[in-house]
Amino acid sequence: MRSDVMIEADLDFQIAKITDIMAFQQLLKNVYGGESPWSTAILWMELSKKKYGRYIKAQLNNELVGFGGIRIECNDAHITNIAVLKDYQSQGIGTQLLHQLREEALKMDCQTMSLEVRASNHQAISVYRVFGFKQVGVKENYYLSSNEDAIDMSLTL
Repeated sequence: MRSDVMIEADLDFQIAKITDIMAFQQLLKNVYGGESPWSTAILWMELSKKKYGRYIKAQLNNELVGFGGIRIECNDAHITNIAVLKDYQSQGIGTQLLHQLREEALKMDCQTMSLEVRASNHQAISVYRVFGFKQVGVKENYYLSSNEDAIDMSLTL
């Protein structure tokens, strides 16, 4: 496997387009064990509202390896999704996507970023904390499929 430094140097970030939806669905199926938690219709709706949000894709040698999105709500850039192919997780790609999303949020004059994360996703929570996010609450039984709680987190830009 390649080193993290080489991967970061070779990563290419671009604004996602509607034509990326099917590739996003395939990536989500890889991440979530065969089934995407987001429908094609929801992804289409998210990607078509460029005035109110932004999706960034991460590519390595023209292969989609991750993506992330924000939706703008009252000067807050709410992170809707960050996903990285299983084979490329824990190599800094998610953190790089966070940096890209923060830059987009700043361009859109946002003052904060927010997100929900599964209470059991300790690795993601750790990454968000290192990035500067603070826990601001808990949403009980937020994830309907598992009745799992979500940790609410926020970052002042």
